[in-house]
Amino acid sequence: MFCPKCGKENSTEQKFCRACGLNLEKTAENLQEQLAISDVISPSKISKFFEKIGKIGFGGLIGAGLVGIFLIIISLFNKFIFSGQTDKIFLGVFLIIFFVCGILGLAYVIFQEYLKEKQKNSNLIMQKEFESKITAKLLEEKDFEPIPSITENSTELFLVENKTNKFQ
Repeated sequence: MFCPKCGKENSTEQKFCRACGLNLEKTAENLQEQLAISDVISPSKISKFFEKIGKIGFGGLIGAGLVGIFLIIISLFNKFIFSGQTDKIFLGVFLIIFFVCGILGLAYVIFQEYLKEKQKNSNLIMQKEFESKITAKLLEEKDFEPIPSITENSTELFLVENKTNKFQ
């Protein structure tokens, strides 16, 4: 370990620098903590990794869902509309419209929840910015006007007796 003040090399067991006398106990503790922390993956890196994995998984789920919806609509077309029977055509059109409206409604609900979460996050950010602007603002400097004292102009009103020294 090197002394932060003079740059002299010291061992980590020394309490004071041999050259300049600087207390090295806190420096040694900080060095030990930094070495221990650098060997461990930080929680923020882990959370970012899992956030990326979650986004990829959610994207894959949406893609698989869209393919599934497409396959269901195709099967409804094949089973009911392309069959040629009039009663099945109306039932097929009704089922397709019902299915598509259900999917659009679900997409609308998911989108609204996304907007609420985004709005909540932006409100937190705006609140932090607002608080930092308030605390960072200096107080306005006003002209200094001293507060008048009670005794400033009232000392003239006291009666003072003229005392003479009796021992003279």
